[in-house]
Amino acid sequence: MTAFKCFIVSFVVICAMTHCADAASLVIQAGRIIPVSGPDIEDGVILIEDQKIKALGTDVVIPDDARIIDAKTKTVMPGLIDAQSRLFLLDSELNQTSGAPELDVLDALNPFDEAYREVLAQGVTTVCVVPDSSAMWVCRTALLRLNGAGSVAEMCLKSGVTVKATLGMSSRSTQSSSLERLDQYASMREAFIGAQRYLKQYEKYEHALAQYNKDKAKQKAESDSKAPLKRPEEPSKSPTHEILFQILRKEIPLQIEVHCVDDIRHALRLAHEFEFSVILDQCTEGYRMARELAGHKVPVIVGPVSVSRMTMPALAYDHHDPVNAARLSQAGIQLAIGTCAPTGLDSKFLGSAAAMAAAQGMDRDAALRAITLTPAQILGVADRIGSLDVGKDADLVICSGDPFDSFTRIEQVLIQGKVVYERKAAQ
Repeated sequence: MTAFKCFIVSFVVICAMTHCADAASLVIQAGRIIPVSGPDIEDGVILIEDQKIKALGTDVVIPDDARIIDAKTKTVMPGLIDAQSRLFLLDSELNQTSGAPELDVLDALNPFDEAYREVLAQGVTTVCVVPDSSAMWVCRTALLRLNGAGSVAEMCLKSGVTVKATLGMSSRSTQSSSLERLDQYASMREAFIGAQRYLKQYEKYEHALAQYNKDKAKQKAESDSKAPLKRPEEPSKSPTHEILFQILRKEIPLQIEVHCVDDIRHALRLAHEFEFSVILDQCTEGYRMARELAGHKVPVIVGPVSVSRMTMPALAYDHHDPVNAARLSQAGIQLAIGTCAPTGLDSKFLGSAAAMAAAQGMDRDAALRAITLTPAQILGVADRIGSLDVGKDADLVICSGDPFDSFTRIEQVLIQGKVVYERKAAQ
């Protein structure tokens, strides 16, 4: 019995020590902090508690029991966000020719995909998974953390982020014509008209049902022996229309992949007519109408910045120009940069894409925002990630120097205050 009691006491002590270790504060002493949401902080300190940023600045009080990461010669910035990635998608789901707005990308993921490790090593902590498809309707997208949990539920930061659709030429199409693109615009418009019609039918049913319940209660109270009332017939449910309702009610934005100028205008025309929130995806020829786009005040996810490594359909990318991101940003458009590449592994080039945009004339601060805070704002998670601010999740990157310096190396990556990547001395 004595031995058993000693075992129990030892077990309790070990559990208590483990809990204290997990609950202990983490402090990063940084040579330079880039919050993104505000000015840089030289020789600053970041205090992390309970997976979140508790304090940051030059006068942070360091708890006595805090674990300290010495980054006094390093730069600390938010984890990068790829707003258009294929990471974790099953091979069979990478290139689809069919889809539907009610489909969920979470059902097509491989959480054990080891490719994420290479992406994480380049400072990317979050990806918005968006399948590549030539279908008019694709699916609902999701934001995933690269925390290595091996479980979609534990990796998922937000589901139902957007509904992905395409207009005109998608990145998988090899042929198109102006008539075909116009026909797709007309088909999408008809889908929304049908959704509005279905909504009116359902509202009519709900009104009739309320009247039926009222009359039934009255008949019961009066003990009337009249013939029983006939319950109104409920319209058949439509999963597609249910999702389109959410778009029409601005509960979820519609992310439309567009390339040519006429497709961009078709997307804007639909958003104006049906008054839904739209995100323009890829927007290949956006630089040709930057001022017009700016007037509509719609967010844009640009990508790929470069097509030199990729086989792209000739027509969709015939007028592709690496200056696109810079021109749209200069016009005052809310802009995020995504890799928009054929494979998930390409997400590791997100930082390079932003650096290339800066080299083409995009403001350096705007380029960094385009892969951190701006995608978080566009995708509705700026209260959680995207910048280093008190109260936000401690998703951050420690690097050896300036983010856009080609000699800079990623030293450590933290997600929710936990070190998930650390560069080895030999790397």
